[in-house]
Amino acid sequence: MDNKHQEDTTTQQRDLTEGSLHRDIWYLAPPMMLETGITNIIQILDTYWVGQLGSAALAAVTISITIRWVLNSLANGLGIGGLAIVARRIGERDRAAADHAATQTLLLGIMISALLTVSGLAVARPLLILLGADAEVLPLGIAYLRVALAGTFTLILVFMLNAILRGAGEARKAMAVLFLSTVSIVVIEPILIFGLGPIPALGVVGSAWANVLGYGAGVILQLAILFGGRARIGMSLNYLRPDFPLMGRIISIALPSTIQMTLRSSSRLVILGLVGIYGTYATAGYGVANRLLLVALIPIFGLGNAAATLVGQNLGAGKPDRAGRSAWWVSAYAAIYMIVAATILFTLADPLISLFDSTPQVVKFGTECLRVVSFSLIASALGVSLARGFDGAGNTVPAMAINLFTLWGMEIPFAYLLSRWLALGTLGVWWGRTIANVANGLFFLIWFRRGRWKLRKV
Repeated sequence: MDNKHQEDTTTQQRDLTEGSLHRDIWYLAPPMMLETGITNIIQILDTYWVGQLGSAALAAVTISITIRWVLNSLANGLGIGGLAIVARRIGERDRAAADHAATQTLLLGIMISALLTVSGLAVARPLLILLGADAEVLPLGIAYLRVALAGTFTLILVFMLNAILRGAGEARKAMAVLFLSTVSIVVIEPILIFGLGPIPALGVVGSAWANVLGYGAGVILQLAILFGGRARIGMSLNYLRPDFPLMGRIISIALPSTIQMTLRSSSRLVILGLVGIYGTYATAGYGVANRLLLVALIPIFGLGNAAATLVGQNLGAGKPDRAGRSAWWVSAYAAIYMIVAATILFTLADPLISLFDSTPQVVKFGTECLRVVSFSLIASALGVSLARGFDGAGNTVPAMAINLFTLWGMEIPFAYLLSRWLALGTLGVWWGRTIANVANGLFFLIWFRRGRWKLRKV
């Protein structure tokens, strides 16, 4: 396909740099929210099925998933780098350059996945012990991580390649990918956990296998879309030769985002370690509550992804004011949604925790966490939306700096001081998180308003 035909094909697609801004937001937002919201089903059902195996199994998977997400964060930031470059090239009407960047991002993802699998398997056991896995929880966690880490490339690639699709404005195709992954996981997870006919019951290992196979199905669909010329963005065998200068540029954009994602997920490890001091029931209760809080927040990431696409493409088209307005309106919509979601979590905290584990001690810890933290997610919603705006501009340093300060300079110290020095126990941990969430949202509001991100060259 020559460049002229590529340009003609691109311009026939919906133009996100013209017309009604609200129309463009809600053209992108529903499929992007559904894309991220679809993962809610996986989160909820995974917690439910594992909860049926007992509090020890639930605690093991809670710790193991937290470790896995730290490793994934090191690579998921690459998707931000690829998204920023692809969105800018699409806005500039340069399809060939966009395809080249997408293919190089895929190569980077494969390389990083291999490194993370090896390093993750090496540190899995000592990390589980450090995070409070006792004699009952430890073997379950190790068994889960062996499978999850060996197949971590499926999870990394599915989210990286979906970032590429979103950067090109192909939100519906990204949603279809996660829909396929979700359906696959939902169907096979209970079969692998509890067994069916000749298929033996694998317990927590079945949960790990279900996620690996489900996300693997999504990766296959993505590659079919991208190499088959079925989207506004594509990949070509001609671009598979490593382009190290471009890879370096993707990494330079992605590095701050990767650091902030790693800081966020690794801070969860520290918080989990503080909670683990109070026993298996506290860890299990926190695991359920944290899943529910994440479930409430996940649609905000979808809204934020719409801001990233709009900011990137409008900057590429030379329209910085329109790029800024898109991020502010997305943030307003995110705050309205989160007010409703936080009210539901606060009001129904007890029955929601009981649904996944009815053990009284687990319900006590989980309910307490939800009621303290839930309304601080309104500030988190603002922070996530504006952080995605920075990502779309390729200006990823502010988000890294803010998350570094609020997570490691506020949440962890406050959680430790309140829980240990003031002897508030787990209640102090929840309040430490609440304080950090509120500060995070406020800092993003102030920094985004300064507008320096509009000057970023990609």
